[in-house]
Amino acid sequence: MALSGLASVFSGPGQTGTSALYGVGTSQRYHQITSNELLSRNLHRKISSSTVFASASADPALVLFGSPVTIPDWLSSWISIDTPDYTGRFVQIANLGTAARNVNLSSFSFDNAAQSGLLVATSRRRELRLSFRDLFLRKWNETLDSVLSGGARRKGSPTLTWEMFPRGVSYLDSGRTYLKVRQNLHIEIDWWPDYEAWIQYHIFLFVNSAGNPRGAVHRWEYWIEGGAKSDDIEDRLRPAVENGVSSLNSELTGTLSGFDGFGLSDLYYLPGRQLSPTASASGLTTDDVTIVVEL
Repeated sequence: MALSGLASVFSGPGQTGTSALYGVGTSQRYHQITSNELLSRNLHRKISSSTVFASASADPALVLFGSPVTIPDWLSSWISIDTPDYTGRFVQIANLGTAARNVNLSSFSFDNAAQSGLLVATSRRRELRLSFRDLFLRKWNETLDSVLSGGARRKGSPTLTWEMFPRGVSYLDSGRTYLKVRQNLHIEIDWWPDYEAWIQYHIFLFVNSAGNPRGAVHRWEYWIEGGAKSDDIEDRLRPAVENGVSSLNSELTGTLSGFDGFGLSDLYYLPGRQLSPTASASGLTTDDVTIVVEL
């Protein structure tokens, strides 16, 4: 199989110890490194260094993911926080040059922290990078504020993140990648204690046969705090969440159609806010998602 990217991870600093080699093919965008894969190789939360090799056809980027909470070394033997694959804190190491890039993860305070990873083939062609938050946040807040009723109000801004290759999630394809919007709600009821709730949507973006970007909601969900009034709240909230699907789909079409006519070849995601190629990036997957459109 022809490769667009190649990277190694090592249990020891300075590219020593137990190792594993991963490649992403020319017909792929991502190579998945699951937590089960790292466990089978005795590398789960035991990666200390890496090498990302140069490529003539792409800029390979190794993204490692771990707990969003940093645990001091002296506590790590007793406490571990396992996170779902491709979520939490991330460190991204890209090779934008012509020589192999060797990195010790201690320089990112990420030594022995990686629980999953992705090897991504970036910059195969000209790209445009967009922030999910920049595109979506203001319109979401304005729209939600205008439709909430019955004592419900938005509790802060939504979490705008991703769901990469979901396993065991109804209505979602484990071979696909999604954007995810989760919004906390506060519900006030006259002469009754307040309730907490949240709503959540999964959005699938794609490039159609005409080379134009499109998107649609593939899953919706809600949760309401238990109590005597939960059923009454659900009677109002459920139809609002369902109706929100068509509103979201309409907004997606309106926003994405602004990129029609450019003949896009692909669309993919990177974690956080990465509006231009960078050798290193870090943050939380809940900070933002970079939507990369390939021209």
